[in-house]
Amino acid sequence: MSQQNPLEILVIGAGPAGLSVAAEATYHGFKSVLVLEKGADHNQTVRQYYPEEKRVDASYKGQEAICAGVFCFRDTTKKGFLEHVDRLMRSYAFPFAYSAHVDSIKRHSDGLFSVTGSDGTQYVAEHVVIAVGRMGKPNRPDFFSQIPPAVRKEVRFDLQNINPEGKRILIVGGGNTAVEFALSLTPKAEVSLSYRKKEFTRLNPMNKHLLEGDETQGRLKVLRGTNITAVGEKNGKPLAIFAEREEMQFDHIVFAIGGSSPTAFLQNAGIELDDRKNPKLNEWLETNVPNLFVAGELSVPQGKGSIIVSFNSGQTIVEGIMRKLGRSRNPQIVSFVPLP
Repeated sequence: MSQQNPLEILVIGAGPAGLSVAAEATYHGFKSVLVLEKGADHNQTVRQYYPEEKRVDASYKGQEAICAGVFCFRDTTKKGFLEHVDRLMRSYAFPFAYSAHVDSIKRHSDGLFSVTGSDGTQYVAEHVVIAVGRMGKPNRPDFFSQIPPAVRKEVRFDLQNINPEGKRILIVGGGNTAVEFALSLTPKAEVSLSYRKKEFTRLNPMNKHLLEGDETQGRLKVLRGTNITAVGEKNGKPLAIFAEREEMQFDHIVFAIGGSSPTAFLQNAGIELDDRKNPKLNEWLETNVPNLFVAGELSVPQGKGSIIVSFNSGQTIVEGIMRKLGRSRNPQIVSFVPLP
C-alpha cells in the first residue's frame, strides 16, 4: 500500500492514554499526528461513568503517582480534571477526528497501516496506537437478559441521568469505581453497597478510609459477602435477589463490576494475546505486529491501570518509536500548564 503523505502516528482513542501519546509525539517533533475518537469529545469514560461529585485520582491502590511524560495531574474533581486536560490539549494543539468509530486495522507489505472507519473513511499511517481502554464495554451480570423489562431501565452501569434525591440505590462491586459511586451518592440517597467478598482488597487508601467512615457513621450500608443471583420486579421497582440474604427493593441498581477487553478488535488486527486475553507487548508497548502499539489500560493487567499509568504509557510508546527511527529527543517549545 502506498500514500504520498501517510500520518506518522495515528492514535485510536481520546482518553488519557491516547491524548498522552499525541502530546508526547507533538512535543518531540512529530508533525503529522491524528487522534480518532468514537465519541463526541475527549475522555468519554470520565464524562460518562464519573458522577460530578466523584474524585479523579492520580494514584491507584497506593501506587505512587509519578509522571514520566508531559501529561500529569493531581487528585482533583471530574470538572477539574477535564478542564486541566482541555488546557493541555490547547498547549499541544494536535488534531482530532470525533465521532470516528474504527472498524479495522490492517498492516500492508510496505509497512504502512490502513485504518478504516465505520463510515468507510480510510486513514494511512506509519505507526498506530490503540488506546481504547476497557470501560467502553462494562461487564454485565450473567442474568442481565432475564431482568424484567419493566425495571431494566433502572439497572445501570453508571450514574448518568440518575436523580439520587431521596432514592434507595444499590451499588454492586468491590473496586474503586463502585466505592466512589456509593460515596458520591450518600449525601442525597439511601445507599447500599454489595460486594461478593468479605473484605475490600482492591481499594486505594483514600477510598478505604472514606468507606469505613461512611459505614461507621451509618451513611452507607455495606453488604459484605453477598452475591446477587437475579434482579426481579416488585411494585414497579427493581428487586435485588441475593444468595445469602433476603431480597431487597431499590429505586436503582448500579453494577460497577469492571469492563472487558475488546478482544475481537485486537485479534482482528493480528495482535497476539496471552491466556488472560491481554495483548503481548514488548518494553515499548509494541505488539507482535511491527509499529502497532497498545496504550493505557489495555497495556497492563486488568485492575492495574490508573490515569497516571495511562499518561505514562504515552511517553513509553513515543520513546519506543523514536528509538526505532533512530531519532533523538527534539522537544518543541510549548506553554507550561500548571497542575490543578
